[in-house]
Amino acid sequence: MSKLIQLQKYILANDFQFSRLGLSTNQDDRKHAVLTLAGYCAAVVMAIGYIVYIAFDLYSNEESTLFFPILSSILFWTLGFWTILSGIKKMIVSSDTEFIFSLPIPLWQAKLFNVIKLLILYLLIAATAIFVGILLHMFIIPDFWFVLLSSLLLVVILPLLVITTTFIISLTVKTLLNFLTIHSNVIEALLTIFLFLSPLLYITYSTSSLDYKDIFSISSPLYLFGIISNSTPEFGFFNSVSLLTITLVLVFITGYLFTKRHAFLAASYSTSSKRKARDSSTFSSNSLFKNLFSKELKLYLSSITYVSNTVLTPALLLMGSLAYLFNISSLLYDYTLELSFITMSSKYIFILFTTVCILLTTTTSSSLSFEGQSIWILLTSPLSLMELAKAKMALNVLLFVPGLACAILVYTQNFSSSLLDSLLFISFTLTSLLLISMLGFFVNLKFPNYNWSSEMEVIKQGKSTIITAIISSFLISITAILILLDFNFTFQLLLLVNVCIIIVLIYKLRESSLLME
Repeated sequence: MSKLIQLQKYILANDFQFSRLGLSTNQDDRKHAVLTLAGYCAAVVMAIGYIVYIAFDLYSNEESTLFFPILSSILFWTLGFWTILSGIKKMIVSSDTEFIFSLPIPLWQAKLFNVIKLLILYLLIAATAIFVGILLHMFIIPDFWFVLLSSLLLVVILPLLVITTTFIISLTVKTLLNFLTIHSNVIEALLTIFLFLSPLLYITYSTSSLDYKDIFSISSPLYLFGIISNSTPEFGFFNSVSLLTITLVLVFITGYLFTKRHAFLAASYSTSSKRKARDSSTFSSNSLFKNLFSKELKLYLSSITYVSNTVLTPALLLMGSLAYLFNISSLLYDYTLELSFITMSSKYIFILFTTVCILLTTTTSSSLSFEGQSIWILLTSPLSLMELAKAKMALNVLLFVPGLACAILVYTQNFSSSLLDSLLFISFTLTSLLLISMLGFFVNLKFPNYNWSSEMEVIKQGKSTIITAIISSFLISITAILILLDFNFTFQLLLLVNVCIIIVLIYKLRESSLLME
């Protein structure tokens, strides 16, 4: 067991860039490590800040008994969502699988190696969040030591519940699609995410308000599994024991599949289609754009990790716009966000929602790096950089077309005050989509990584992905500030900024060369 722990420590240090920061002599590698760690630290600080806000908000409203149900709900849905986006396949097979099975460790440890690594990480996250919660409630909650013991159980239960639940849902979806002979990573990713989030979505739809307390308290695993109810919302030791019993059943099922049916799981999550998609990169002089786009689409669809990390915001924009279009809830048009310093009407909420969906993710920030070692085919071909850029940007644009079309229809029918207002909204959203697509490609061109062993290295941890995310967050923040200030020329100003940046990027791309980069 000591060998397993030492190996896990080494791999986690490598995944979080501590090894690169401490051992690498290359300045670019060290800068990348610092940038990655800074992103993780910022996420931790924001998460702790949100926990503190929830604690004080509940305390001021004399609802502190809801704190641990709400915190367990947020941890469960966030970690589960992250697990699906990271790829369930990583728990079964990874780039280190052959190396792990060659080590002098028991076979069951080798089969569960990636699961144990994920469990350690989630234990640390859950322990940090619940420890902060305990400190904030040390002098508030009665029977503190009783709650402390319950919280320690919750630290163990939540990571196990997240891993087992997401794995069982993913395997069920994959088995069902294989039975129906449907082999589509897009359908698999969307269906897995939808099934996992369906209780949360249903509860959000059913609640009479959009208050986070109503949504997250009821969507807590403690409520979903019937451990606590509306009449008895207090969370205690015996609630944890009941939840632990349910969790152990799921752990037993998952452990059996991993130890006794590991070959079946590895075959189910095989990625042979990905290699085929990369190796079939041939081009014809006829309809060059069509051939390039077809190749890009096949490459994109070949990876469940690539799809699940980039298809969510287009799907969210489509589903959200359809919800507005069919008016599934009167709150969508009547709700007004009122805080101590701002008031935001439903119109501006919809504008901000559309902007966030468009700018938050883009396929282009890792599209060049995802070519991997097969980039030599593009390097030796007579393709111009602009031809390649058009095909890669077209994929990202295509993903957003259905949702953006519905969003434009919603705005023009329900929120627009004039024809000019409609035209400005349409121009702003279209240029924003073009901007983030072009920006992601340009950043990836400047910071490529073709020598990767795991898809996550380029899709979530790549330097170009991180830089693009920082820039998109800045653009979203600027848009939000202008909307909150209710500036009269918000659309005009944002449209001007988008057009200017696009012109600069086009000029830079025309001067750049894939071979030189």
